[in-house]
Amino acid sequence: MFDFINYTTIKNYFSSIIKSYKAIIIGLIGGYLGTVIGLPLPWLLGSLSLNLCFAFTKFKIKFPTKLLNPVFLIVGIILGGTLNVSLLYKIHLWIFSSIAMIFCTIISTILAGYYFFKICKFSKFISVLAALPGAFVPISAALLEFGKSKDDKKVLIPQATRVIFIVSFVPIFFINNLGFSEITGYNFSNVYDYKYFLEIIFLLSICFLFSNLLKKFNIPSPALIGAMALSGLFYTFEIIDARFPDTFINIAFVFLGTALGTRLNGLKLNELFYFIFHGLIVSAILVIVAMTTAYVLTYAGFDFIPTFLSFAPGGIHEMVVISVAYKIDPIFVSYHHFLRIFLIVIFLPLLLSKFRQNN
Repeated sequence: MFDFINYTTIKNYFSSIIKSYKAIIIGLIGGYLGTVIGLPLPWLLGSLSLNLCFAFTKFKIKFPTKLLNPVFLIVGIILGGTLNVSLLYKIHLWIFSSIAMIFCTIISTILAGYYFFKICKFSKFISVLAALPGAFVPISAALLEFGKSKDDKKVLIPQATRVIFIVSFVPIFFINNLGFSEITGYNFSNVYDYKYFLEIIFLLSICFLFSNLLKKFNIPSPALIGAMALSGLFYTFEIIDARFPDTFINIAFVFLGTALGTRLNGLKLNELFYFIFHGLIVSAILVIVAMTTAYVLTYAGFDFIPTFLSFAPGGIHEMVVISVAYKIDPIFVSYHHFLRIFLIVIFLPLLLSKFRQNN
């Protein structure tokens, strides 16, 4: 019934994994090293970074794109899982901050995109992708699906720099303003009984069917978009409680990071430092915009620190972990980050469609 569980498809997936075992092993090692050194999104950025290191060598590695659809489906469900029923009772209190997030996302993209277009001389399309303030995973998915890799470095390196810079800056900012607080994991507890496995199987199946429906309408990244939207709905209304365990999530991120890292073969060292440098400047611009927006919202009754945490375009999971450590409502934080990601995900198909028409 489902293409992803028939024998031939499973056989092809295993064949692809075997062909790319070198890249996957490098990704696993990179992900583990990322956890050791405290890298944000360690299994994603760690696997990307270590595979990137091999881009400067003659060691040839590859990662088949056919493996990406199941990964996108799982990552979409992971993003949707940041929401829960508490959102229904609180969202009406956040009308002004929701509107502010829309404007903040637009202004951030315009400022950062203008910088990349004028200073770095990127094309308009690449400038916008590199400038989008958040949603590193959906942006990466769009790049991988688009097919062309010659400009990937102009998007992936500045975007990765943004995540690392902001996720590193925010804890320092909080410690300086609120003092030190133990930052630990923010995980959902699963009970691995028959109900759990039934819910996971149902969620995977229904998200797969929905992504196929979106694919018929030529929507880019249908697996990611469909899974994110539908799972977010199910989790918000508590139709589903089961969430993927951390190990499963980390493996999905290793596959995604490996796919991205292998796309950067042929990158030169001077290019790497060039893109990191400009990525840092744009990251600073995005932080200033987030701080300014948070300050303006204080006049609408919002506290500056929680609002800044909700608007700082770092990794959603890292920002939620910080909110838990400092006793800030994690739903407030996760909702606004999810809203920004959702806005970007909705915008990406329009951007990709326009670019295809012009080429």
